[in-house]
Amino acid sequence: MPNPYGSATGTAALHDTVDMDSRSDSAGDSSSSILLATVVNPAGLTLAKTVTPERVPVFASVGLGASPSWHAFAIDQTGIAFSDEVGVVGDQRIRIDLGARVEVDPTLSWAPGEFFGLAGDPVPQCARGTLRRVVAELADAGLHAMVGHELEFVLLAADGSPLPSAPWTPYGAVGLLEYEEFVRDVLVSCRAAGITVEQLHPEHARWQFEVSLGPADPITAADRLVLTRLIIGRLARKHGLRAGFSPKPFVDEAGCGAHQHVSLHRGDRPLFSGGTGVAGMTPDGAHAVAGIVDALLELQGVLCGSVVSGLRMLPGQWAGAHVCWGVENREAAVRLVRADSADASAADARRDTSDVRGRGANVEVKIADPSANVYFATAAILGAAAAGIERKATLPPEVGVDPRTRAAGERTLLSTDQSEVVDRMDVSPLLRGILGDPAVDALVAVRRYEVTHIPDHTPEALTERFRLAWSV
Repeated sequence: MPNPYGSATGTAALHDTVDMDSRSDSAGDSSSSILLATVVNPAGLTLAKTVTPERVPVFASVGLGASPSWHAFAIDQTGIAFSDEVGVVGDQRIRIDLGARVEVDPTLSWAPGEFFGLAGDPVPQCARGTLRRVVAELADAGLHAMVGHELEFVLLAADGSPLPSAPWTPYGAVGLLEYEEFVRDVLVSCRAAGITVEQLHPEHARWQFEVSLGPADPITAADRLVLTRLIIGRLARKHGLRAGFSPKPFVDEAGCGAHQHVSLHRGDRPLFSGGTGVAGMTPDGAHAVAGIVDALLELQGVLCGSVVSGLRMLPGQWAGAHVCWGVENREAAVRLVRADSADASAADARRDTSDVRGRGANVEVKIADPSANVYFATAAILGAAAAGIERKATLPPEVGVDPRTRAAGERTLLSTDQSEVVDRMDVSPLLRGILGDPAVDALVAVRRYEVTHIPDHTPEALTERFRLAWSV
């Protein structure tokens, strides 16, 4: 849940400008550190390989072997959701992106990986490769995007059970002081790794925190989110804790989101501010928002498609359960965050936002949760926005009230039936056009496995069993 006491804090006030942060020094002094490389599979699981320094060049050029089954590992720790294209036969290579390498500390460096075939061709089920392709397609259309992430998580005992009862106030200072050393370590470690943390605060639920990351290009932003999760998990262990990234850790507490904030530009002009349309949007900005809203029911399987996700997707939970958009409306699935007026005026006066360091208008997609593969999720959002622009989609009327107060016939809720969510994803021409058939088939396979192979779907069983499923 976002901060209800501020209009646009942290990543909720995304730069409507070009990223001024560069990646951390990719070379660094990592000669004596172990390198850990990660990929994220369709089930949202973070998978990894590690090598000693002398093996890094091979990892970056030739790559290290991985079975196609990496795309099919399920959240129950034992299941593999094989499909027609992903089975026991074949081999692939994971190559690290040395340009994105980060030194976490003197003993450990990290880099994201991508899947390639033995002949060097990109593997279509690879999430990072898919996002790279979608970003390139946006560029071909004259568009570029900036993305910022907000990640919610809960602190747990080392065995995944609830922490002992302690004082807690939603968004209160008591939570920061209760876990002061952990919070300090996260901020210091993220800063050392070149990750801009705009804020870290206690959330609504007991033992829950949210970290807001500064905006960056879509691939860098997704990489930073993956690394942030790794840093949080590593430091939680250091403090005798575990970090839980389940969409619904406990039945009787608020769920965890992984909201994405997106700004779009055509050339040097922002699309969500400086225009004469609704809420100051340009025509392309309105088409982009319409494209996302129109696609929400199809996007749901990518953004929050796990078997646990439906437990979070409820009205009154600030999860964006209603299919609508609104300016600063935290119950809408798509929230338009306004630009700061002074910064917007400065940008308009310059006709060039590249040196504006203020906050700019952006679109927050609230339904995304931590069980999603962040690379696929970002690709799906950007692809839906681009499709809306291409077909000049009509923006539906803004919802300026709590959607729950509207008449039943005037509101549409996202589904809490994950079987329905997966089936809708499976037959979506839009998603298949954005992500490609092999990627969608892999997503459908792991999510359908969750629906059909997990016997007990009661909220109590799901929250208990999968509280640590997406932890690192």
